[in-house]
Amino acid sequence: MLLRGTGRRLLSHGRGEGAGAPFMHAFNKTSPGKPPKVHVRGEGVYVYDQEGNKLLDGLAGLWSVSLGYSQTRIVEAAGRQMAKLPYYHTFWNQGHDVGYELAARLQEFIPCPVEKIAFTSGGSDANDTAIKLVWYYNNALGRQGKKKIIARNKAYHGVTALAASLSGLPGLHSNFGASAAQNLPLPGFLHVTCPHMYRFAKEAESEEQFSSRLAKELEEKIQHEGPETVAAVIAEPLMGAGGVMPPPVGYLKKVREICSRHDVLMISDEVVCGFGRLGEDFGFQKYGFVPDIITMAKVDI
Repeated sequence: MLLRGTGRRLLSHGRGEGAGAPFMHAFNKTSPGKPPKVHVRGEGVYVYDQEGNKLLDGLAGLWSVSLGYSQTRIVEAAGRQMAKLPYYHTFWNQGHDVGYELAARLQEFIPCPVEKIAFTSGGSDANDTAIKLVWYYNNALGRQGKKKIIARNKAYHGVTALAASLSGLPGLHSNFGASAAQNLPLPGFLHVTCPHMYRFAKEAESEEQFSSRLAKELEEKIQHEGPETVAAVIAEPLMGAGGVMPPPVGYLKKVREICSRHDVLMISDEVVCGFGRLGEDFGFQKYGFVPDIITMAKVDI
């Protein structure tokens, strides 16, 4: 992606990664006169910046370097594949052997029936694709009006237009349109209460009571909008970027029951909490429900 500038020259720092430089950061925090931290190598659980400082990477990249940096076996496997076939597309019923192998391994690994695996470029793209498939599914059934998606406040599902609309973080919504009416989220994306007991439970409310109240709110939202208009509910089993918040007891099971009762698909966003990060292979196992669609990224298997 290229952005055309104003032609004004601004100060830059170091190798040009500072203010006014061509590199555009995601979620940039304005720090006038302060250049960004530049990492130059990694080893195990540590990264090293250009000043030579050794830093423990507690976030594992962006939740994504679960096997650590500079793993020789990964470097060697990537080198072998680059020498054999570095790239081939998957359009028009074509593909490559490693893609078919990975799809088969994932289908076998995921602990619930899985019909198809669709590969995308990352978590945001995975959630966008899930929503498009939900819309396509309902169109195929002749239910053109069943398109609304319900997510939760403080949820994070990505930065692309659809994924940001799913997300319940105001910072991802404002300033992206010519008027308030055109800002994100896009029409048809709805949000209900964040299931964070510490912040949003009422005084003396038990976890079970909190779960039941939020489930009642979700069902009332579906009924208010009309089940014939609501296509899916999307949920991170454990909410990640919104604050690393586990759900209250029984909450996701109740959501599953409500979705089934109203013919609404349930999407489990496992981008952050899948592949063993919660002690189970997937978050939906941890919290005892079976989704209709699973989105994932940041995978090492």
